[in-house]
Amino acid sequence: MRLASLTLALIVIASPVVTSAASAEAARPFEVSTLNEIRQAHKGRPLIVHFWGLTCSICMSELKDWGAFTRAHPEATIVFINWDQRGARPEQIGPTLQKAGLAAVPSFALGSGFEEKLRFSVSPEWMGELPYTHLITDDGTASAFSGPANFEDMSSWLAKTGPAWK
Repeated sequence: MRLASLTLALIVIASPVVTSAASAEAARPFEVSTLNEIRQAHKGRPLIVHFWGLTCSICMSELKDWGAFTRAHPEATIVFINWDQRGARPEQIGPTLQKAGLAAVPSFALGSGFEEKLRFSVSPEWMGELPYTHLITDDGTASAFSGPANFEDMSSWLAKTGPAWK
């Protein structure tokens, strides 16, 4: 009886921690039409779309830098898309972004469907390497790069990319 009471007390004490981590906003599914929907929703404004993964060491090591970048550029529209295989610890996406200071950034995760088709909807040239970042100007012109972000270059891009930033 005493052990059961102690166990119950520990569960009650730990509950706020579990609830807090579990309550981080769940990533919405990224489907074939999602990138076009994101672009339409932010039409006329510069947009940064960053593809990352929990299983990507470069992605994980630069998350805190993305958090600092978003704080330095609160006017920037940034979207994060987790590209881990379906079922690869989706419950960790929200808490991981939250820990990096990215809880307010809209987040998506690889949705259902044929992964190659989803990747092709992003770019026919993209082979799925991570990290991968799309820079979309206010007139809809897109460029992309693979690998770690150069945050100084992205700051410069934001400064000159369109009238919404001037």
